[in-house]
Amino acid sequence: MGSLLPVLVIIGFIVLNAFFVAAEFALVGAPRAAIERRAIQGNRMAKRISSILHNPLLQDRYIATAQLGITFASLGLGMYGEHIFAVWIEGSMEKVSLPHWLAVHAVSSVLAVGILTYFHIVLGEMVPKSLALQYSERSALWIMPFMLWAKRAFYPLVISINGIGNLILKLMRVNRTLTTGYYLSTEELQYVVQESQAGGLLRAEEGRVLRDLLEFGELTAAEVMVPRVRMVGIRLDSPPEELKEIVRTSRHSRYPVYEGDLDNILGMVHIKDLLRLMLDGRHLSEKDLRRVPYVPETSNLDVVLAAMRRRRTHLAIVMDEYGGTAGLITIEDLFEEVVGDINEGVTEQPEMYWDSSGNLHVMGTVRIDEVGEALGIPLEHEEVYTVSGLVLMLLDRQPRVGNQVVYGNVKFEVISVRGHGVEECIVTPLSPSNSE
Repeated sequence: MGSLLPVLVIIGFIVLNAFFVAAEFALVGAPRAAIERRAIQGNRMAKRISSILHNPLLQDRYIATAQLGITFASLGLGMYGEHIFAVWIEGSMEKVSLPHWLAVHAVSSVLAVGILTYFHIVLGEMVPKSLALQYSERSALWIMPFMLWAKRAFYPLVISINGIGNLILKLMRVNRTLTTGYYLSTEELQYVVQESQAGGLLRAEEGRVLRDLLEFGELTAAEVMVPRVRMVGIRLDSPPEELKEIVRTSRHSRYPVYEGDLDNILGMVHIKDLLRLMLDGRHLSEKDLRRVPYVPETSNLDVVLAAMRRRRTHLAIVMDEYGGTAGLITIEDLFEEVVGDINEGVTEQPEMYWDSSGNLHVMGTVRIDEVGEALGIPLEHEEVYTVSGLVLMLLDRQPRVGNQVVYGNVKFEVISVRGHGVEECIVTPLSPSNSE
């Protein structure tokens, strides 16, 4: 029993050290969403943890308690354990013929420190840290009652240590009394989505939608709009026969209405109202129009969506830097940036597709970064957004069928033109040697 008690004391110090190490890392790695959910459900310990996570002063007290526990356990292990181990080793080395007793004591002390350090690091630090981070939620909830007791036991020391620490921080102009929120940037959220998808918590389609949603506010109206050359508008003085032809050939649900030219858009008319007018044989008038918001082409999509919601409309007119009409955006265009293509009940050729030969076909209105995503390579341009704009800039003239340009190790071959722009291209990635 005499030799068993010191072993139990040494094990006790290691376990105590492991407990406080686990307590510290369990709080650091505690999943806030899961803790908040348990707190809302009424879990008392989860409420305690939540209050600590949201209060820097409580965090400091918790960490100070854990650090005091680690310090006391480490000191006790070193002061008591080193002596006990050295005596044991010294007794085992009596049969070794060393030149002097001092050498025996020195070797015993070094071995004792080495053995204790090994067990202290492995069992008292690494193992509890890994377990606490692996099972952070469960560990935090289980450890919290004991930490509350330890905080009361160490309270005078905790207050004095935190007081000195906060004084030093104030001298460094750091105010720990201010509550700091737990916020994630867009890049950090995208990384969380990527890791969750890689870990099997999100399906591929869910991950794609979330990533597109996070990038939604970074896109501008100019990148998503239907350009002016592709707009289908209605003149205010159009006769019923012309209205019928426009509806029959274009098959849209909403049309901008202008007077004179597209730079003077008066509002929007819905297909339901047009059909009613045509059935009644009446001409279109301003009282039949719905108001639409005007947004600059540099506006982010979240701003465009907010403008549509304020006006309670599904269409917005995009203005260029001179105040003219650059294009239009519909609510479907915004949704397509998140959920993919939405067709209005009409079978249309997709804007980007692979043919049977493995060639990638893209329409001129496709964004350059979307082509890069399809090819799995980074592809962007600072001055133009679409494939048609890129080809026009590189050619520096009106495109013709058969024209080819190379940008970013990617070849664009024009196979169809529309007006003065590119309607469709075949896109082929090149090796670095071919691009040179």
